[in-house]
Amino acid sequence: MLKVALINPAQFTRYPQPPMGLALIAAVLEREGYQVTIVDANVLRLQPKEIVPRVTGVNVVGLTAMTPTISAALSIAHHLKRANPDLTIILGGTHATLLPEEVLAAAPEINVIVRGEGERTIIELLRALEGKQRLDNISNISYRWDGDVIRTPAGSTNVNLDSLPFLAYHLLPRHGYRPHPPHGRAFPFAAMITSRGCPYRCSFCSKSVFGNRFRGQSPERVVDEVAYLRKKFGIKEITFYDDVFTLNKERAYAIADEIIRRGLKICWTCETRVNLVDKELLRHIKQAGCYSIAYGIESASQEILNTLDKDITLEQAEEAVRISHEVGLQTIGYFMISSPGETPDTIRKTIQFAKKLKLDFAQFAVTTPFPGTKLYKLYLDGRKDENIPWESFVYAGTGCQITPVFESSLLSRNDLQYWTRQAYKEFYLRPSYLWQRFRRTTSIGDLKVGIRGLSMLLGNTRLIQTKKEKREKLRNFEERRIRDTIR
Repeated sequence: MLKVALINPAQFTRYPQPPMGLALIAAVLEREGYQVTIVDANVLRLQPKEIVPRVTGVNVVGLTAMTPTISAALSIAHHLKRANPDLTIILGGTHATLLPEEVLAAAPEINVIVRGEGERTIIELLRALEGKQRLDNISNISYRWDGDVIRTPAGSTNVNLDSLPFLAYHLLPRHGYRPHPPHGRAFPFAAMITSRGCPYRCSFCSKSVFGNRFRGQSPERVVDEVAYLRKKFGIKEITFYDDVFTLNKERAYAIADEIIRRGLKICWTCETRVNLVDKELLRHIKQAGCYSIAYGIESASQEILNTLDKDITLEQAEEAVRISHEVGLQTIGYFMISSPGETPDTIRKTIQFAKKLKLDFAQFAVTTPFPGTKLYKLYLDGRKDENIPWESFVYAGTGCQITPVFESSLLSRNDLQYWTRQAYKEFYLRPSYLWQRFRRTTSIGDLKVGIRGLSMLLGNTRLIQTKKEKREKLRNFEERRIRDTIR
């Protein structure tokens, strides 16, 4: 059978997360009898040329890429193909799903792109490659044939999530992953996604891979995997990265109930919407080991929320945070700066609102118009400024970005960098917040989370300095990438 290597491109974040998509594909391939390895260049901090000796002897390489890592993925493909021209390179992920023809045109080293969910498609594709068959009968792929780009019809890629194997954590360098503060009360930790699809229509979110229909694993299947990770790898904390963990409240309640019934001692966190919680549910997940919940609040301007198609109100945000605190859960608020209609005044209101909510933690990110979203069309009219590399399309505080990808007549890129830094300073560096954190610190784990959070805060306020420094960082990054491509 074919030997397969799966590669996660480097993003060089201070808090590398397990590549859950690749770990799942690896598990699917292992179940079918394939010999699989995973090279996580992100956690191992590997440059593209350093990956080549790690994949010798394989027949097929599978690469994944989100928008910020697409250039790194294509650079990896270039080095691999130069070392082994007969290697078949397959690319999947959000960016390739959205722009397959553009990616194939930019990277002759890529043989096939898998669009959408890949668990079924990758098996069909490998079997066709083994039999040296044509690929036109496989749905949801784009590939080259006789110099032309062939796009096969879209077909259903939805799988029964309960039928999927557990993530192949045994193939990952588990001890290199670091939970992003304020997660990480207990170690070692693991990450899971137990559902796919979201029926909401936020204009900053792309539904290119998982679509609008919510599908969730059964509570028993979810807790089976939690128990497996606990027993096999000694995992003490789970971060659930579901887009909307409580969209199906009965399911979320049942997951907590199953954890309690089995007597599993596990810390965990989740993310959801402010309009999808109630006090009974929050109390129950707290009893099951959940200690922190994150809400996407985005702005203190109802007009901006409406423009973002967020379908929430400020009153719902206040109520969700209030009842979360009442049951003893820590709260994380996600906010975006520079959404359509944003002004310095609305930014000030958002900072004040975050403080008013008495959130335990807040993240302030510059609004990023990812490809495939309504914002991308609104901001860039589908045309990306070629001076802005895809690496800048990072949904995070600007301490992790090269530069914001969009500016308006009211907010320049320098302004956005200033306001992001100012938001962090005003929220965290105030006596009332420090006293609040002191009162809510009830364990050594909480203290460690606080220390790591302080380190991240100092990074966010220190790294965003001057436009000159940003230009220098961008120039160094581009020069390094060009050198890697030429070598």
